Amino acid sequence: MRRVFYLFAGIGILNGMWAQPADVESALAIALQRNPQVRALRMERESARRLQRSAAALSAPTLLLAPALTAGGTGEELLVNQPLEMTGVRQARTRVGQAQYELTRIQTLVELNDLLAEVAAAYYEYAYRQRIAETAQGALQLAERTRETIQRQVEAGARAGVDLIQAEIELERVRQHALLRQTEAQAAAERLKALLGGDWDIPHPPAPSPTQWESRATNEGDLLPLRLQAARLQLEQALAQQIRAEALPDVGVQARIERFQGERTRPAYGLTLSLPLIDYGARQNRLRAQNALIEAQRLRLQQTRLTLNAELRNAEQCLQQAQARAEAYQRTILPRAQQLAQAAQVGLEAGQLSILQLLEAQRTARAAQEEALEAELQRKLSEVALQRLRGAFIPKEVE
Repeated sequence: MRRVFYLFAGIGILNGMWAQPADVESALAIALQRNPQVRALRMERESARRLQRSAAALSAPTLLLAPALTAGGTGEELLVNQPLEMTGVRQARTRVGQAQYELTRIQTLVELNDLLAEVAAAYYEYAYRQRIAETAQGALQLAERTRETIQRQVEAGARAGVDLIQAEIELERVRQHALLRQTEAQAAAERLKALLGGDWDIPHPPAPSPTQWESRATNEGDLLPLRLQAARLQLEQALAQQIRAEALPDVGVQARIERFQGERTRPAYGLTLSLPLIDYGARQNRLRAQNALIEAQRLRLQQTRLTLNAELRNAEQCLQQAQARAEAYQRTILPRAQQLAQAAQVGLEAGQLSILQLLEAQRTARAAQEEALEAELQRKLSEVALQRLRGAFIPKEVE
């Protein structure tokens, strides 16, 4: 899995072996390379990094140019004031920039994790819908052979004509069912192509193999939703510190060109001291409002932890149930249904069973095959849902 995700960091170029999604890992690799949303996340992260650098820079000086229009019109023709930000304003602004960058970074990880989980789910949906469509096509071929067999028996006088009518009705039902399954498979393929960010023919997928997802979360605090809410809390706290720092006096350096003795000018230097002592309530209300946002964010973090724990427990239970259901179909239901269909076919040929009994056995076998594939699909989708909550789709290289 790790090799696949190097693409997000810009290492390597997609070559011919990744041109088509042969498995879920290659589908994820193609999405990382071609999906427009992935490229948008890269750009948003780069933008946040530049804003962080901007926040850490010293404030630009104030430049005031006042040329004299008449004699005695001005005493200072050029004034430059550079705040030194010695009271922690710059450090507070830097912390805000870092918190904003961290929030954007976590947001991009959450979106990337959700996107890749959606790609994995779409690939499994596509792979199993193709197999279900093939199963329906096989059932159609079986129904055609059954009709041909009944037709020969009717022509030979061994069966009544009503049996042929029943077989033809069943054949048409199976044909319509196969067309429906083929439409579902095509819809799944189109959804996968849209997520892969390309328009090409997707080849027939192999049977999905077990995939070992590696979770990035080693403890509760590493889960992406909690990290996102914690990053928002840090940003609110940094903004409160910035408001407090703005209320402190600050020292600056001033350089000016002033008029001296009529037409003569000379440079002069000095210090400036800003004293933001007077407050009509704006600063205090801003600080109180920010403190309220901090407390609200703490409550959101608490609720997110409770909700996430519940979602994880539910996802684990759903996966266990899906695994048990899939195993039951593979071990018991499907083999018995296939055995029933084979026995019914033998019984029909021996004249011991009616056509209705054979068709019912074939319906049971056909339904069991599709339900077994549906159970396998649900197991894969449940696994993807659980690993999405754990952040398993985020590569270490992106962190």
